[in-house]
Amino acid sequence: MSAKQSIIPGDSAEKCFLCGRNGLLHVHHCLHGRNRAVADRMGLTVHLCVRCHTRLHDNGEYDRELQALAQEAYEKEHGRAEWMERVGKNYRG
Repeated sequence: MSAKQSIIPGDSAEKCFLCGRNGLLHVHHCLHGRNRAVADRMGLTVHLCVRCHTRLHDNGEYDRELQALAQEAYEKEHGRAEWMERVGKNYRG
């Protein structure tokens, strides 16, 4: 199954979601590990420049915030119960 277009408000394939920089962008999965494929199917991805993507993976910067943002975007359309059924983890404190 192919990846769904991002449902994260403000994401664009033209600029980094975090810093707004143009250029080479990576697709970052807001959920990882066993939930990476789920993130693809649910549209829980954002575009990041190489610098921001590296900082996120190396230092964990913005990781928790992006997870919470992904949950918020998904729950807006599908609700908390469906989120918990599909993901099984609450990132929104």
